[in-house]
Amino acid sequence: MSALTENFINKVKPGAMQLWSIYKVLPSVAIAQAALESSWGQSGLATKYNNLFGIKGSYGGNAANMATWEVYGGVTYNITANFRSYPDWATSIKDYGVFLNVNSRYKNALELTDYKKQIKAIHDAGYATDPQYQFKIISIIKANNLVQFDKQVLGGAVAAPSKPAPEPAKPTNDKITGDSYTVKSGDTLSAISSKSGVSVGNLAAWNGIKNKNVISVGQKLILKAPVAAVPTKTATYTVKSGDNLSTIAAKHGTTVKALQDLNGIKNANLINVGQVIKLSGAAAAGGTYTVKSGDTLSGIALKVESTTKQLQDKNGIKDANKIYVGQKIKY
Repeated sequence: MSALTENFINKVKPGAMQLWSIYKVLPSVAIAQAALESSWGQSGLATKYNNLFGIKGSYGGNAANMATWEVYGGVTYNITANFRSYPDWATSIKDYGVFLNVNSRYKNALELTDYKKQIKAIHDAGYATDPQYQFKIISIIKANNLVQFDKQVLGGAVAAPSKPAPEPAKPTNDKITGDSYTVKSGDTLSAISSKSGVSVGNLAAWNGIKNKNVISVGQKLILKAPVAAVPTKTATYTVKSGDNLSTIAAKHGTTVKALQDLNGIKNANLINVGQVIKLSGAAAAGGTYTVKSGDTLSGIALKVESTTKQLQDKNGIKDANKIYVGQKIKY
């Protein structure tokens, strides 16, 4: 068990343990749902708005509009919705118990003493649209021995069904291997992390994912840290639409600072589509270029692997369209 996982369980356990006596929700189910819905307390909804269970709506008039996804007819849709905003995690846990009790559709789920049956009833009642939701919760409970907390609230023994409740079908590709993975319907970044052994943080960093709760069906994820190939000569990369220096650095196993030094880039936020970026070699030493008939400043920038703006700044050129034959351009 990682330090992050252990710390999260210790934080939510007191509130989850109280749910059984008041709301008849098993602590194992509550902790596992909180872990999945909040990415072990690391999601923006959990850190900024203290919402551990992804419950929509408002609480005390407070709500947060956040990006999320739902699965309908086997298709994943990215949407935005209002989620309840709480003053702290303890309030979120208590409101989760209230939510299940005041909504009559969850009536059959309450008081069940087998966690598999309880989460199945909660899922079947419409708590989540993810078809693999029940399996994910059961996996979290098993992996972290959360049933031990059920035994405590139930007086030392969990009631066993006379016939074992069937577990939901596991995905055909339970363990993810290889250097990349294509996102399928129902996937979450935390589930992919569990199956691939790659941390959520690394998955987000290596793939330029800003919101860890938003991934798309068909999106291809890198599962291994990008390593720059050893070039036989100076390697280069041509900037494409949507690129920035940090994503280029991550793709090629280098750093933003190294690319700036190699290419004489003063402002890491200023690169242009079509610009050729050196990926290795000696740091840009600079030099001069003599303007020839037909030259433009943008064309010279491409030749010397710089940018029009950098050449303007370095040479005090106010109008990029005004250069003359014979002019010495520093780069």
